Amino acid sequence: MITLSSILPAEINYELWQGDTWEPGTITARENGVPINLTGYTAKMEIRHSVSNDVVLTLQTGSGITMTSLGVINITMTAAQTAQLVGQYLYDLQITDTSSRIRTYTHGLITVMFDTTNN
Repeated sequence: MITLSSILPAEINYELWQGDTWEPGTITARENGVPINLTGYTAKMEIRHSVSNDVVLTLQTGSGITMTSLGVINITMTAAQTAQLVGQYLYDLQITDTSSRIRTYTHGLITVMFDTTNN
């Protein structure tokens, strides 16, 4: 579990294997130590190729990202989605509140390792 409470986006780097379901754990958004009620908020994560900067995958609320009233953010990529990836990618996770204010909560690298076993 990762707790976010800073105004600056947290740098979180991930490593995963191609063709595996990816659920990196929960992220908890807090303000002054109190979980943020994310009801009505939306989230978007773009994953971009680290060299070309092309968007290779977009996750968003209801499609790979869920959020709760207790500030919990869960991210998931299916095995079919990760099967299309190998190499290094850049990402950031942006949350839009009910007043349409956008804040980047996390950013970093996603490294997808080649999977030897075909599924």
